[in-house]
Amino acid sequence: MCGMRRPIIRKILTVAGILLLLAEISACQQKNDKIRKEQIVIGVSADFDYLNPLLIQLSMSREVCSLLYPSLVKPSYDEKKGAITFRPNTAKSWEFSGDGKKATFNLRSDAVWEDGKKVTSHDFKYSYALYKNPKIASSRQHYLNDLLLLPDGTADIERAVETPDDSTLVLHFSKAMAEEIVLDHFNDLMPVAEHLFKAYSPDDIRSKAAEIPVVSAGPFKVKEWARQSKLELVTNPTSHLPRPATIKNMVFLVVPEYTTRLAMLKSGQIDAMISAGGINPKDIRELVKSSPSIVIKPVKNRYFDSIVWLNIDGESWRNSHKVVPNALFGDKVVRQALTLAIDRQSIIDGFMGPEHATIVNTSLSPAYREIADTSLDPYGYNPQKATALLRSAGWAPGPDGILQKNGKKFSFELAAPVGNPRRNYAATIVQQNLREIGIECHLKFDESLIFNKNQNEFRYDAALSGMAAETLPFQLIIWGSDFAHRPFNSSAFQNRELDTIIGELSRPLPSVRSLALWKSYQKILHDEQPRSFLYYYDELEGINNRVKNTNINLIATLYNAWEWSVQ
Repeated sequence: MCGMRRPIIRKILTVAGILLLLAEISACQQKNDKIRKEQIVIGVSADFDYLNPLLIQLSMSREVCSLLYPSLVKPSYDEKKGAITFRPNTAKSWEFSGDGKKATFNLRSDAVWEDGKKVTSHDFKYSYALYKNPKIASSRQHYLNDLLLLPDGTADIERAVETPDDSTLVLHFSKAMAEEIVLDHFNDLMPVAEHLFKAYSPDDIRSKAAEIPVVSAGPFKVKEWARQSKLELVTNPTSHLPRPATIKNMVFLVVPEYTTRLAMLKSGQIDAMISAGGINPKDIRELVKSSPSIVIKPVKNRYFDSIVWLNIDGESWRNSHKVVPNALFGDKVVRQALTLAIDRQSIIDGFMGPEHATIVNTSLSPAYREIADTSLDPYGYNPQKATALLRSAGWAPGPDGILQKNGKKFSFELAAPVGNPRRNYAATIVQQNLREIGIECHLKFDESLIFNKNQNEFRYDAALSGMAAETLPFQLIIWGSDFAHRPFNSSAFQNRELDTIIGELSRPLPSVRSLALWKSYQKILHDEQPRSFLYYYDELEGINNRVKNTNINLIATLYNAWEWSVQ
């Protein structure tokens, strides 16, 4: 009998083991399912530069910061009117004086930082002083120049910013200001927590950025940031701006390779694929067929690509701050010729498709139909005219067929960021186009943060670069002859007439005068070609349909990320 029991016992144990294993698998699956219902994973091509609004420059970093920091207002794009309006956020209401020289913001009294400290008007004033600090070198510090100024021409924070109580912020301007300019610019000057940052010397904030904790007042807070790997946000239970995020966990995975990001989207490893151009249009048809759960959401008229021609000699500037014309690109005739030599339509047709891009010759978005000047020469692809212009500028073929002038070859390096197939494709077309007219162009691809740093330091003579330029007020900060304090002016373009126009467009103006100035703005950029403006393109964001309530628009991809949920 004992011998007969052993096989039975073994069978019972085997079955029990299988049942236990199945129970463990089921429990594990239930746990994974629970995590997936509380988590959204987003694939991005590059890491964020900073999560400190004082220091950010990349557009995706700005978007994430808007989910963490207490911006004054909430911009909203009216597609029918082609205009930006503003809604309350930290400021529940605001008033402008009749003369346009004063703005009063009434702040919410229930907004708090994640450590429980109240968000006050003093945080804003303290932060404006930090934005002004030259050691911090904020890309947005010149927004403050609209305030009352000191004799040295810098913002007089003490006189210009009043905080009569915790919930009132008063700004005084040196000239009449247009309301939309003030709301756009000062909304971008997101404040940090004074009680936290006071522990650091302002001069050390940039160098010690990695040491300073990110304290949020927005719908999310930071749980973990592993550089070059992932950023994990979690809902902030104390937020009133506007409330805690619906989703408990939002993870940004840094995946530099486009094909890997796409494969992860198809397999469900990531729920969304955004930034760096989103999904290649040529992949849409196959994606729709093989992965019907993926929804394509286009962001139109927000992003443009261009080739930045450095107008100055970068080395002379870095060594002695002397403005010396760039030997290749300091002449506007040469820049005009280069634009004519580039077959932009070929890039669009070969990569994006004509329905997903619009050729432009200035930085102005096609979204602003009412002020766009369609009478300007479109710089259509014309290598013969480009060659003639180069000859008029003194460039002639050398013995090897490469153009030269005074013994100098027309040879340069065109830089572009890695992980962006659209720009990589465009770079190869540009290289071919320029070779056909006798210009030697070598391609160089750098990691995004290195690329951005080198552009800021004027280390690239030419760079295939892009920008999110969705608002008219932002158009007014791209350019400026004081390029050292205008980091978006990476071509170091100087034009005093354009400076004057930008200054006037910052003020309240009759619509007729405003339109005339915008036409002049476009004509200068069109004639000077500080960049070869290529096209505004549709960024096609891929979102798994299990993610609900997304509002992806001209303002931001993460516009209402705090409302996102999963099915």
